[in-house]
Amino acid sequence: MFSSNQILEVSGSLSDQFALGNALEFALKCSGHLKNMRQEEIDRGCKLLYQITEDGKYCIGWGFKDIPSGWLEYPFKFNIDIVSRIIHQHLEKYTLVKGGSDGSYKKGFIMKCIELSMSSEKNGIKSPFYGIVYFKPYTCFYSK
Repeated sequence: MFSSNQILEVSGSLSDQFALGNALEFALKCSGHLKNMRQEEIDRGCKLLYQITEDGKYCIGWGFKDIPSGWLEYPFKFNIDIVSRIIHQHLEKYTLVKGGSDGSYKKGFIMKCIELSMSSEKNGIKSPFYGIVYFKPYTCFYSK
């Protein structure tokens, strides 16, 4: 289970087809929410949810029976491979930001914990208490 002040930050390239899915699986395992994918937990009312913020963060969260305000239920049984492909497609549409350093740049992602808060919204995330992690575009830099 994540501590209330957990720090988790993982970056990776979108060209690595497994990096995003591995990061998501790791976060779900560490947070204790991977078990919510089991059928007996689904039958009890556990749900893995999502929301996309106005600034483009793709958030993964959880619910129990009811869906918290601002979150959406997947129209299919949660599957890490499928969800990671959806997140990948969402992030792929953002423009690559290149710096002035000598090297190469690739589109990437950064995954971070959603800060625990009882507020109705924090950092653009609605009902952040139910959040696990979010993904946003990231520029991977490879120096020469």
